[in-house]
Amino acid sequence: MTNQASAVPGSHLSSPSGGEATRKHFRQNLIAAFIFCAWNGAFLFMSLALPAGHSRGDVGPGSLPMQVSVFGLIVSAVYLVQVLRGVDLGGSSGRVDMPRVAGLLGLFVAVALSANWIGLALCLGLGTGVATLLFPGDRPYIRAVATGIGFWVIAYGLFGKLLDLPLP
Repeated sequence: MTNQASAVPGSHLSSPSGGEATRKHFRQNLIAAFIFCAWNGAFLFMSLALPAGHSRGDVGPGSLPMQVSVFGLIVSAVYLVQVLRGVDLGGSSGRVDMPRVAGLLGLFVAVALSANWIGLALCLGLGTGVATLLFPGDRPYIRAVATGIGFWVIAYGLFGKLLDLPLP
């Protein structure tokens, strides 16, 4: 049996279509890759503006944001290269659920704006709990409460108590 797409008789290594990756979501992935690169570049630029440490061995408050942004730039660059190579990384094949996207965006903005007034840990707990309600599934209220409490415990317990970081 001979594969017509291969030059070697009896070879089953190459697909009949030539092995090219589908480019069904190329534009969506390319736009996302550029947005990720721009976001992480801006984040790196802002982290460089933070003050340096004042004592010996102190890395300063800008160290972690700088490391996160450099890692984000590396991951974004790898994503961009994969998109430009033609690897189909998925995308939305149908209509985007705009009410859900708008609800999540509004929720994100509300959490960010209210963190200074009611506290970051509580805002994260409430925000993730409400965000869970925007997605279908069994027992939505139990999932929402569990998710909210889980995020509150992580934010307050890990960052506030264990790492002793001041939370707004």
